[in-house]
Amino acid sequence: MSASDREVPARAPMQRLSNPVPVLDWRPTGIEDLEPTAWGALRDTGNVAVVAGPGAGKTEFLAQRAAYLLQTGLCPWPQHILAISFKRDSAANLGRRVASRVPDHASRFVSMTFDAFTKGLVDRFSLALPPNWQMSHGYDIRAAPDSEVQAFLNTVAFSAPQTLAGQLGFQSGRFVSDIVGRWNLPEAVPTDDAVDAVSYAVREWWRARYLRPGRAEVDFVMLNRLAELLVRTAPKLRRALRMTYPIVFVDEFQDTTSAQFSFLTSVFGEETAVTTVGDGKQRIMGWAGAMPEAVQRFSSTFDATTYRLAWNFRSSDALVELQHVIASKLDPATVRATSKATAEDGHDPTVLWTFSSEDREARFIADWIARDIAESDRTPADFALIARQRVKDFEPYFRARLAAHGIRVRNDDARVGKMTLQDLLKSETTRLLVGLLRLAHQPRGLAAVWREVSTTLGRIHGAAEDEAAQRRVGEDLSDLTTQLRSWLHAHPAAITSAADVVREMLDLVDSAALRRYVKATAPGEEFDLVTGAFEARLGTVLAGAVDWGLVLDEFESADAVVLLTTHRSKGLEYHTVFFLGIHGRQWWSLRSDRREGTSTFFVGLSRAAQRLVFTTDRSERTGPIAAFFAMLTEAGVPEIVQG
Repeated sequence: MSASDREVPARAPMQRLSNPVPVLDWRPTGIEDLEPTAWGALRDTGNVAVVAGPGAGKTEFLAQRAAYLLQTGLCPWPQHILAISFKRDSAANLGRRVASRVPDHASRFVSMTFDAFTKGLVDRFSLALPPNWQMSHGYDIRAAPDSEVQAFLNTVAFSAPQTLAGQLGFQSGRFVSDIVGRWNLPEAVPTDDAVDAVSYAVREWWRARYLRPGRAEVDFVMLNRLAELLVRTAPKLRRALRMTYPIVFVDEFQDTTSAQFSFLTSVFGEETAVTTVGDGKQRIMGWAGAMPEAVQRFSSTFDATTYRLAWNFRSSDALVELQHVIASKLDPATVRATSKATAEDGHDPTVLWTFSSEDREARFIADWIARDIAESDRTPADFALIARQRVKDFEPYFRARLAAHGIRVRNDDARVGKMTLQDLLKSETTRLLVGLLRLAHQPRGLAAVWREVSTTLGRIHGAAEDEAAQRRVGEDLSDLTTQLRSWLHAHPAAITSAADVVREMLDLVDSAALRRYVKATAPGEEFDLVTGAFEARLGTVLAGAVDWGLVLDEFESADAVVLLTTHRSKGLEYHTVFFLGIHGRQWWSLRSDRREGTSTFFVGLSRAAQRLVFTTDRSERTGPIAAFFAMLTEAGVPEIVQG
């Protein structure tokens, strides 16, 4: 059999666990009901585009649609649903939610990122690539910095044929996403120079990084293009993928790039029911190549039916009204959402505070948060400090002022090793290691942690669909936590190094198996990078520690006021949000892309459930930033000078 004829390996057989539920008898699990439009989208068996604004419950809708399709047999055994997300934590969150809704069918729901899916195909079936594109020495993943891309473009412009002179003025910041990402690889690499400027530049890019002696060097855009070529030129592989995954979900579709859309069309453009969920008003990844009008393009290409969800389960009515004012600037035809959240009494839902200095701002807000916590049942984790960029500039002020009240700050944008803290804390490897440490330190009362750790170990050791293997995993977990508990007793936190902790844990969990699992399921999340960042974070919190429980609390800082950028806040929600720095210094990029800047503003302010406080200083409100203040005035947001 030739490489191009290779089929996707068959999955291990699994037992059908229950009889299908009649379609008309099916009801949601874990929630009371869906809005009427969501019911229509859920029952539609064709291609579906769901437009859902902030707080509409996009993840819950996808989980319920998965439950409906699996429990009714519309996705028949042994076929699977494939869910594609853009962020690893979003993929993991959706997978966990489906598992909690329909545990008997959880093994038939596969949730991963676009990058994980495309990389997995290239890794497993690279021998099926056309001969011109096969690798001889493997590859390394490395995104070229802007300076390197610019140097390449300068070289190409200098060496290009005379017929292409003056046509190679590509922007370095958009070359990979917009030019390389839109170029479908031909089966044979063009050898002559009688090509257009785009084809010439992209071909030279592939020659310089991939078609060269030794190991290839690629980024995830290039891996996407290789995966698209693979399925386009290996029809049996494409057919096997469609048979395995007759139903596909794509979350946050407004951030889909041209390369991702091309791949989706090549693999699942026929014989597959595709459901996308997104909101064009929250398109904030244009700088990374997100397509304009992605939802409309999907609806047209896939002949999909569009459903617009109108309920907001997150924000109070007053905040929904504010969101509508900003949303209408992005889409004048947008319909005001209906709030399904219960508004709290006793405070103003939104306000603009003006301060004379950063220290004054941090002191006032810290005192305000401490007082609010003391007078309510809220915790620090109910509060978020969000800024457009450079949140590290805010951190020293807020960390000091909140610490005076005994309140932690967690800067999710901070670098830990070679990762951000947010990415580290949401990594499945981190959750596994922290979970094991917690179970060893506190052997009782952590049923949810036990289930999550046991499930992860089951996946690592291939026990997800084998009841006997799952029982062995449970027994092994008991032995493992007992051994780790003894080790922790013999190694007090005050005198133990982070390196020793990590070494001991990796020995206990079988680091080789964990490494293989991470490589297969989380492309881009290099095992050594994660464990290195884990060790760096642990080393920081071990300093001066006296108790392993306190070490773990500080490591996760789950009960902390979170500080993060608007981009990192996407998909999250908090009781009270302080949207810091509404002034020209934070929002200087509005001059170059006012629409995406407004979308970013919209994303940040829509994280709030009950209270939203904007902060600014006494700088001028002229230029593009004036539009934000005009919107706040139009929405009736009062301004208070706080000193």
